[in-house]
This record gives sequence, C-alpha cells and structure tokens, in this order.
Amino acid sequence: MQLVKGEAYRVMSEKRGMKSIEMKAPRGEIFDRYGRPLVTNRMGFTVQIQKTQLPDGEFHQVLFRLLELFEKNQDQYIDTLPISFAPFEFIFPDDAEGTKEKQWKTKMKLADSMDAKGVMEALKTKYKINSTYPLNQQRKLIGLLYEMRLRGFNFNTPFVVATDVNSNSVMQIEERHLDFQGVFVMTEPIRQYTEGSLAAHVLGRVGIIYEEEYQKLRSRGYGMTDIVGKDGMEKQLESDLRGENGMQSISQTLNGKTTEVLASRPPKPGKNIVLTIDANLQKVAEQSLAKTIQHIQGKVATDADSGAVVVLDVNTGEVLAMASYPYFDPSKFNEQYSKLIKNPSKPMLNRAIAGAYPPASTFKMLTGIAALEENVISATWTLKCQGLYKLNGEQKRCWIYNPQYGMRTHGVENIETALRDSCNYFFYDVGRQLGIDRLEQYGKKFGLGEATGIELQGEEKGLFAGKTYRARFKQPWWPGETLSAAIGQMHMFTPIQQANYISTLANGGTRYKLHIVKRIKANKPYEDDLEKLPEPVEQLNLKKENIFAIREGMRQVTQEDGTASSIFRDFPIPVAGKTGTAEVANGSNNGGFVGFAPYENPQIAVAVVIEHGKSGGNTAPVVRDIFEAYFHINEQAVPDRITPQTWAQ
Repeated sequence: MQLVKGEAYRVMSEKRGMKSIEMKAPRGEIFDRYGRPLVTNRMGFTVQIQKTQLPDGEFHQVLFRLLELFEKNQDQYIDTLPISFAPFEFIFPDDAEGTKEKQWKTKMKLADSMDAKGVMEALKTKYKINSTYPLNQQRKLIGLLYEMRLRGFNFNTPFVVATDVNSNSVMQIEERHLDFQGVFVMTEPIRQYTEGSLAAHVLGRVGIIYEEEYQKLRSRGYGMTDIVGKDGMEKQLESDLRGENGMQSISQTLNGKTTEVLASRPPKPGKNIVLTIDANLQKVAEQSLAKTIQHIQGKVATDADSGAVVVLDVNTGEVLAMASYPYFDPSKFNEQYSKLIKNPSKPMLNRAIAGAYPPASTFKMLTGIAALEENVISATWTLKCQGLYKLNGEQKRCWIYNPQYGMRTHGVENIETALRDSCNYFFYDVGRQLGIDRLEQYGKKFGLGEATGIELQGEEKGLFAGKTYRARFKQPWWPGETLSAAIGQMHMFTPIQQANYISTLANGGTRYKLHIVKRIKANKPYEDDLEKLPEPVEQLNLKKENIFAIREGMRQVTQEDGTASSIFRDFPIPVAGKTGTAEVANGSNNGGFVGFAPYENPQIAVAVVIEHGKSGGNTAPVVRDIFEAYFHINEQAVPDRITPQTWAQ
C-alpha cells in the first residue's frame, strides 16, 4: 500500500507541484517553583533564503535589499563575524595573548600576520564583494556571508537570516517578491522570555545550529535550521525541551500558492520544566545586587562593577535564587551581541557558579567548627588578641592592629566573640593548632573547592589551598601559610559553594546535592513526571554544642558590636551572618557576606560577593533585602510581584 500511495503522490507532484514542509515543534516551557512562566513560546515570522531559488547574478543585491529592509524596520539579524565595523578591529574577548584570534585565523585559513583590515580584504576577495560599496556596507554583507558559511548554507540547507521578524518586513517581502527572489517567510514558534533578563544566566538562550554543532547533532535527528539551546537550562535540558517536528505535504500552483494539504503530521511540543527558583525572590536578588553595586560604585569604590548572589533552601538543597551582575536579555542577544562580547565586565559569565573568589573572613566558621570537632579548642577556650601574631620569625597582623584603627586589639576572645569581631589573631592561633591537614579534611566535608554538580554548565571547582593542591606542582607547604589559610586567604571558592557551606552549618551538618530543576513534566500519557527529591551527599555528624557555638558567633555578627550590626540590628527576625573582605591584586578589595535565617529554625542560606566592593559590610544590604522578601517583612521589597499560576500545585 505504501508503494502504491508513494507512486500516486509522485504523479500528483509532477502535475501540481507537491512540496513537503517541516513544521517546527514548540520547545517545552520553563516555569518557576510556583508555576509562574519564565520561558514560553509564541508564533512569529522567520525569514529564510533558499539557494535553489536565488536569481543568477543577483545574490548580493538580494542580500543588500534584505539588510536595508531589516534596518528600516529595526529587525535584528545574526552577525558573529569577530571584526568590528570600520575602522576594522578584531573582537575577541579575554584574548590578551591573541590565542583566540590565532585559532580563528587558522580555522579560516588566513595568515597569522593579517590584521583586521587585511582579513576584510581577504574575505572581500573570497566572497567576491564589489569594492565600490561603502566600507560599512561591505562589512554587513561579509558578516552575512560569513554567517552562511558557518551554518552550512547550500542547495539542500536553507539559511535562516532572522527570526521574530516584524509584520512590516513580512508584508514588504511578499509585496516585492521579485526583489526578494529566494527569500521565504515561515511561521514558527519563537522563544519568549517573559520577564526579559530575569534569571538569564539560569535560563540561558537558544539559537540556530552552526555547522560544527551539526556534525554532532544530525545523528539525533536535528536539521540545520533547527533551534537548539546554547547555554543555561536551554542547553542543559535540550533533550527534554526539544519537541518533535511535524511534516505537511502540500500541493502548490506554479506561483507558490498552496491549493491543498495532502498529508499532515502535527508537531509534538517538548517537555515543560519546573525550576526550584522563586521568580519573586529572584527579582529581588537581581535588583538588590544591581542597586548595591551601583551604590558602592557611586559612593565607595568606583571600580565595583560585578557580583553574584545565591539563595538556598537549607533543608533541601534547592536553589531559590541565583543572580549574576551584569546580566543580559536572552531575547535581545543577537541585537546586543557585539556589545556583550566587548563588555569588560563579562555579562555572559554566570559568576554564581563560574566566578571563584577568596572567601576571606567568611571562611572562619570552617576553621572554628574543625577545631571544635577535633577538640583542638572548646567553646569556652579563650585567647587574648595581641594584634601581632608571630610564628617562626614571621609576623601577621590582626585587621584591627592597624594605624587606621589606632593599633588596637580585641582583647580576650572565645570562638563566639572571635567570629563576632572577625579576630584574625584568634584564628591564626587556632589554625596553627589545627594544622592544614585537618583543615583540608573539613573543607572537603563542606564541599569547598569542589564542584557542587548543579545542573548548569561552566561550574568552576575553585581551589582549597593546602598540601594537596601544592603536591600537584611538587611544591612544599609552609607553616605560615596555614595561618593565612585559616582566615580565608589563598582559597578560591564560588558563591554557590559558599552558600552550600553555610547551608550545611545552618541545618546542623547535612550537605545536600544542590539542584535547580524541581520537576520535568511528562508530555506523554504513559509517562510520569520526573520529580527531584532532596539528596543528602554527606552527614557530617557535628556535635550540637559545636554547631551552637558557631551559629551563635554568626548571630552576634548581626547584633550590637558585630561587623554587620548596622545592617541587621533592627531586623525583626533573628538572623546569622559573617562579613568577608578580601584583598585582590588590582583595585579595591572584594566584599562578601554569608548568612542564614531565621536563627532558631533556619530555612534559607545566602552568599553574596561583589568584586571590588571594598568591604563585606557593603554587601550585607543585598542579604537583608532577600531576607525581607522571603519572610514578607516588607512587601515593597518585591517590586512588580509575579502572580503564581494554578497548574503547578
């Protein structure tokens, strides 16, 4: 029967012009933990060029007309050529040594010695561009032809010039079809990021497949014009979000008008995803982080320009908010591409998982809990701060033993007051007694210097400074370095690692596997939703009295005489925290703050870092804003509150 039917269609095709059209499947949608939509789909117009339909000798003219039309109607098209408009310069971010530039030239079969102007001349010759065109017109045309090369444009593979094109452009393409021969408009699902830049680093973005990606994807049934996840959740959950394209066989007249639908297989949408993120809390985290950085920049340290914050549920390991500043809008990525890659603050970098920073004094709780658990000290053990700590001829200062503070000392300290005052002298001595080996053991228990395994690509492991790290380079570890390590110097941790460490302290010693995906919803009747449940990684079995001492010290940080008292002293819920100020090679100090709330029955843990924030105290307002929003203390802290949907109960 199939052979007979196929022959019948062949005959019909010869008589009437039969054509098969692929119907793009909508990707699965993404929601926050309460069912609020974060990424949805809507139908929009996509403009394609088909090589078989292009008029002889007019290829470049058709492209120019198309570019002029797009610019007139403010439509965005993709241009990733790493050369600026005239005067021509290479655009390779983070390429001080020219490695990326060299690799690109090799791939393009261009001489290493060529500057950007020389490359443009070579490409102009390669693509047979008319030299009479103005330089910027040449650049636009070369950019489009370069994009075609990357995406394998040929007689079998159409080239998607632009997506989400406005109706004015569509009307003019159809009305002026003789000017736009070979140009076709398709109606396809368009990705909609409902809150713009909200959670951009988590959600990620989608884009057209490039030729080198296609080599890996074609075996999985992808076509060159398909949309795929490029980063974030869109990439990580590509296999779930991706739908199954449909197909329609139609009969056309000679001028391309459809006369009959002969057969149709509808597309199947991808699976919907529910994240652990709370969209309202995410909005507060992002806005407070941006506001605080801008305040520091204007008042305290002009070089403060970036940072990150992570909020965790201490009893499940769920990520409630993850913000990185500066950020980007996934829906405007093509439009802003050249600005994004040239921005020295790296808006595409998710600092929450890929930024590694010295923890400074936020590390002191680890030194404290390790010393208490190993019976190196007790909760009542005291030591008198004398300002200058001496070991083997080496001298290290407490931060308060400084001309800026009148060369003062902290006096007699126990573990609680030493955390409150952030006394370096106390922790130098505790670190010396504990030793680097045991300090490393506890760092590992708390997951510091190790990837958390969060479902996002690009997570950095960080660095726990100690003998293990030095052994990789066959270098010794010196006793004086243990003192530095004990107060949080030399290590490099990500904000998500910091939040996980504080969460483990807050809940009494259970380290959970962190996750940001709550549920993958089934899209077939015989399948069940895939629910992610809390997964303990390690039970530290910490003594209650030791946990109490550390948490009490953190509570005192936020109370009278604590280093964050000015931010939290009037807060209606008892909270715990710790400031951290880290010296960096260039510019103002980094500032960080970690904390949890409520103090008595912890629910959430927060870690924030601001690059060049000058001090840890400067970053604490971000944490206060998050606590206010989470506990509904000040409803105005949640601007433009997003209404939950009812389906995701």
